[in-house]
Amino acid sequence: MLGMIDRPGMIDDLAAHGYGVAMAIRELTPALAAAVRLLNFHEIQVVAWLQLPEREGGWFHLQNYPQAVERYRSLHTWARDHGLRFHAIGIDIEPPASELDRMQRWGMRDLVRRVWLAHENVLFAAARAAYVDLVGEIHHDGYEVHAYQLPILADDRRAGTTVIQRAFDIVGMPADVEVLMCYSSLPIDALGNDIGGALISSYGPTADSIGVGAIGGATSDAALDDLPPLSGDSLKRDLLLAARHTDLIYVFSLEGCVERGLLPYIAQINWDLEPHTVRWKRLIVGSIRALVLCALLISRFSGGILAWLGWGLFVFMLTRKARAALQRRS
Repeated sequence: MLGMIDRPGMIDDLAAHGYGVAMAIRELTPALAAAVRLLNFHEIQVVAWLQLPEREGGWFHLQNYPQAVERYRSLHTWARDHGLRFHAIGIDIEPPASELDRMQRWGMRDLVRRVWLAHENVLFAAARAAYVDLVGEIHHDGYEVHAYQLPILADDRRAGTTVIQRAFDIVGMPADVEVLMCYSSLPIDALGNDIGGALISSYGPTADSIGVGAIGGATSDAALDDLPPLSGDSLKRDLLLAARHTDLIYVFSLEGCVERGLLPYIAQINWDLEPHTVRWKRLIVGSIRALVLCALLISRFSGGILAWLGWGLFVFMLTRKARAALQRRS
């Protein structure tokens, strides 16, 4: 990222088109301070994308909420001491890297078992309270909060449950802007490595903001490095789709856009065009979301359903006994 900022003409391009920059904050270095100061000078909005060093896992989740609090406080002190301005603080919430590696080897039985045992996640209540308090602290210091979330969190919320959050060690928070990471880039050959904007079409209507990608580029985030880069046409489609639902769009990543010469391409998009999507890909996403919603609702109301079934069975047995007694008397 820092190398991108120093490129000739980069600052002018960002300022001319009104682009902002979400800058990954892993190490509080003099070079980073100089880059933020340069962006501040040119009135380019900077979001401090909080991250841990790669050796500590990168993003945040239920298991490392104390590090999230400490990371923000260190950033705030550093920014104040160096006279730096940030438009917002970005908090990336994803499952732990170790869990992601394990999930890739899971079968359906493992997934069902993990969801079934979600209620046993004893970290959830404390972690959620800590993140809520952290959002309050960030607001008190004068920043907005942008939370980068997996789209499935919206399904958990729609069902009125916390099953997904507990099962995968993620957490929803009262952010000013919730950015749903609806990347079309997926390593699935049968789909052409491109979900075709179906996630954006499905989740967009209820999203504060949408993240599109992945575009590729140099990054230390190994999980995103594995995603096949979208073509320029696919990126254009996703941007047009996202623009129908929100005026705040994140593109991952600046490095990839610069390396592939996509910034001028994005600037020339005709936003009145109708994006083309593939119906069967939308149906796949819609069907999966419907199944997830049904499963979550069953988990939410299973106790009540079982209770009513128990009462129904009791009434049925009582009715049979009463009928048998009447038959004997007659």
